[in-house]
Amino acid sequence: MDVAALIYAGEQTSTPWRFRLDELAWRDMVDMLKGDDLPFVGLWCDGADVHALFLPDGHPLAATLALEGGRYPALSPARVAASLYERAIYDLFGAEAMWAVDVRPLLDHDVWSAAPPLCAAPGRGGQRKGLVAFQPSDAMAAAKGRVEERGPATGDLAPPFYTRLVLSGTLVANAETQTGYAHRGIAARSRHARVEDVCRLSSRVAAGSSVAHQVAFCQAVENACNAQVGAEVALLRVALLEMERLFQHLYTLAGMARLAGAQLVASHCMALREKLVAEAAPITGSRLLMDVCIPGGLSVRDATQMGDLCARVYELGQKAYPQLVLLWREYPGLSALLGRVGRIQADDLERVGLDGPVARAAGWDCDGRRIMPAYDGLWRYTSGRQNGTAEDRALLLLDEMEESLRMLDLASARIGLNAGGTVPLSMQDGEGTGLVEGPWGGVLYWVRLAHGRVAEAFCRKPETSALLVFEQALPNHAAEDAALLACSLGMNAAALDG
Repeated sequence: MDVAALIYAGEQTSTPWRFRLDELAWRDMVDMLKGDDLPFVGLWCDGADVHALFLPDGHPLAATLALEGGRYPALSPARVAASLYERAIYDLFGAEAMWAVDVRPLLDHDVWSAAPPLCAAPGRGGQRKGLVAFQPSDAMAAAKGRVEERGPATGDLAPPFYTRLVLSGTLVANAETQTGYAHRGIAARSRHARVEDVCRLSSRVAAGSSVAHQVAFCQAVENACNAQVGAEVALLRVALLEMERLFQHLYTLAGMARLAGAQLVASHCMALREKLVAEAAPITGSRLLMDVCIPGGLSVRDATQMGDLCARVYELGQKAYPQLVLLWREYPGLSALLGRVGRIQADDLERVGLDGPVARAAGWDCDGRRIMPAYDGLWRYTSGRQNGTAEDRALLLLDEMEESLRMLDLASARIGLNAGGTVPLSMQDGEGTGLVEGPWGGVLYWVRLAHGRVAEAFCRKPETSALLVFEQALPNHAAEDAALLACSLGMNAAALDG
């Protein structure tokens, strides 16, 4: 029996793909996961139960366990990425993961006014005053060497994020991070909220991935309601997703070039991005593509102009793209510097569940667009990178930009003038999931609807796994490369903190 069969043997819930296990079966699941490659998506709590979501063959499969005395057997001994979810669950609900690999706080560093805030009876919060103290792991506390610190306040536009480095000579020997400074309470604000309010929140989880979060949330709601949008709405969503991918890849490339000292390259990337954003904003209604999607349809300012917008974005991008690629490849020293930073193997990425362009640049064949019907006839796999360095990631982003432009050109001829229409939703009680390939990888939402509202919502985002990869990749790098490595991996502290 494999893990999927074990879960299917559990008690059937009202949701066809979610099964309730007892504690012994849950423990067996954890033990079997150590030798099973079942793709792990995430772990979350609703106050009474803890849920683990997997994605065999692109389809959701969830295991549910009732909390006993506020405790449950940890999943992190079998899936290292589960450690961050377990830490967040404890901070928010006070539910303890037994035998967890890491029990440090993730979000609440003894400064919240009430803790844990989402449990049935929150207690009085911490009494810590002033700056939050760093809480290292045992291994970090025992490390010997010169200590350097980065953040949390840096003075630039990046969200607050703390990194402690222990150096051996000029290279990093040990590294750990501390998050939570950018926590906005999205989980609490999503509980028992109106669907339209949670949709608006979803567009603000991660700057640069706003459309991906909105579409994934809307798909989850639509699946919970057993409804499907029309082909043109699906195609319009694809167009918005690919525009967002263009905008975000240009922003990332500009950041990498700036951190590598290639200011001319950075300015060219941002100049092109600004041209494209300026074209899109009057029609979509948002420079950051926020609030452009609603369950059952779209909410762009002028959907009838979306076909023309796709054509203009293609024309502008196609005109500037060859020069940008040539400048990137021939800029003195840029390729050599990036080629020395952040070499990561596909096996390491698969172990922590980081997909997206970071994984594709290391040779892992993964792209969520493969399972999205709206991409049929548009998408083709972008690959060819194998070494997993920052240079490979940058070149892959450039390749994906060209593919996004090609898809927008094809979409422009298929988008009509009826604005796609909107499907009325019954908002019946139920659960649904939605999965979208965002600029940095898979974005998945699980939503439970009750009485016309969102009873619970969970979001899987690539930034969670990116944090683990960042910490694992830092050793043997120079301390000054930390920011460049983080940029190339898509680190976003605000998205991580929620």
